[in-house]
Amino acid sequence: MDVFEGWPADATVFLAEIAADNNREFWTAQRHRHAAAVQAPMLALAAELAPEFGPVRVLRPAVNRRFRPDAPPYRTDTGGVTTTSGGSALAVVLSASALSVTAGHWSFDTGQLRRYRAAVDGPAGEELTALLAGLDALVPDPGRPLTGTPRGFGAEHPRIALLRRRGLQLTCSRPAGEWLATRQPLEWVRATWRSASPVLAWLDAHVGAAEPVQRPRQATETPVVPLPS
Repeated sequence: MDVFEGWPADATVFLAEIAADNNREFWTAQRHRHAAAVQAPMLALAAELAPEFGPVRVLRPAVNRRFRPDAPPYRTDTGGVTTTSGGSALAVVLSASALSVTAGHWSFDTGQLRRYRAAVDGPAGEELTALLAGLDALVPDPGRPLTGTPRGFGAEHPRIALLRRRGLQLTCSRPAGEWLATRQPLEWVRATWRSASPVLAWLDAHVGAAEPVQRPRQATETPVVPLPS
């Protein structure tokens, strides 16, 4: 198994440079730096997290612009994502300025939102309130809350702030620095993901996974041939 020894200083330097010069010419000339300083450590980190949290999918450096044509062609960060058995996501992202982790659901689909609000309205909502109050470094992402009140609930509901949420994702960041070149990032990500586990268990039990997204097929659609990476 790959051993994570940290990201060298050139990792954050490269990410800052690709953010400032996000074009094919720069990438072609400098992609070897990404492979050595950014991607290889990320793959090693993912490999060490996998035995406890399951397979971690490492993000590809190129951006899929099929549905985001205005996005820059290359990622200005690197990261990995895994999911719990109940469908909650765990992610780690390194940018030029920070290492960040997230846990939960940034946005619920229709079924998840219905189940979430029903759970928050009942005794399980009191449990969730206590779990969130017991968090240390992790905090709920502000997300995109409703400005009004959800249908069927009044503004006087004791958990109206939770009911207004359209997703529940925990987040935590640490500034980039010399610590990234050690094994500390692995230890920090592992400990932070573990600390999120009670809230993720609540989400898995009461909200569950999102419905698979079905993309419409056109009658004249032709098979897509994967391009070499």
